[in-house]
Amino acid sequence: MRFLSANLRILLVKKMNSNNNYDDVVFMSPGQFEYLSDTESFVFAHVAFFASQMRPYKRQFKQTTQAICNKIGYSPNAVREAITSLIEKGFLKKSQPLEEGQGTFHPYYDKISHRLHVGEHSYAALFARELEKTLITSKNKSKSSQERAMTFFKVHVGQLKRNISLLSGNSSKHVHKALIMHGYLQNQHKWNVEKNRNSLQRTVPSLARFLKWSQNTVRRVINTLKYWGIIDYSYTKGFVKFLTVRQFNTAAKYVKSLITKLCNVVQKKTHIETIRSPEPLNPSPRTPQEAAKHLQKLKSLGKI
Repeated sequence: MRFLSANLRILLVKKMNSNNNYDDVVFMSPGQFEYLSDTESFVFAHVAFFASQMRPYKRQFKQTTQAICNKIGYSPNAVREAITSLIEKGFLKKSQPLEEGQGTFHPYYDKISHRLHVGEHSYAALFARELEKTLITSKNKSKSSQERAMTFFKVHVGQLKRNISLLSGNSSKHVHKALIMHGYLQNQHKWNVEKNRNSLQRTVPSLARFLKWSQNTVRRVINTLKYWGIIDYSYTKGFVKFLTVRQFNTAAKYVKSLITKLCNVVQKKTHIETIRSPEPLNPSPRTPQEAAKHLQKLKSLGKI
């Protein structure tokens, strides 16, 4: 990941805010983290959405580097490096550029655009096939009777447009990790609710193995999502029980320091006692009427 300069961040703000569609998503699958880094996962998920569909994209991806940056919130250098790495790993492959007279030809745009297909890697090919089936089923609003060879979860990249100020350096890495974690947890939580299952719970080591992160990174991301008000959790005997997983539809607050320790935070109610000023034992009567009442009271108490 490359650090974004101040000027580049300003440009990225203008570009990404030109279309404030906060609902944009990319589709990821649990198995891809076995092969790809976080940056590669975002780039591949974006490219595969287009390159997996015969209609209307003819299984070909064609966009500029800047268009990819606008979608997934990475710098141009990070996107180019990820594409190069994905090609080397066999997840993507370049397609032949169109020649003049072949279909729609735009010399300048074609020259600066990436023209990509899904590569020959077995996992990438399976990802593309299953994603196309999922998208067709979703568009037709029908339920597939076939057993899925792969499941997907949505990662809400549109929220990056709402949180441009966080897309720099290590903060950007952390925000992208938080998006992945949220997408996975929301998918699992929704599945549990639909199946009337108990609350979602995972151990930190299992999440670390699944996402290929360190255990400390997993803890920090969980605490950040809690700090942003997106999840609530309890931590008991090594299990993180996710009580609530909300939509990621808020402007995230800047995290000054990442918290590694998981703990149950119990908010103690502040007990406020109303302290009354004690009345004087022998208040001095101010009028003759008060003096008479005072004497009568003392007589009733047996004091005179």
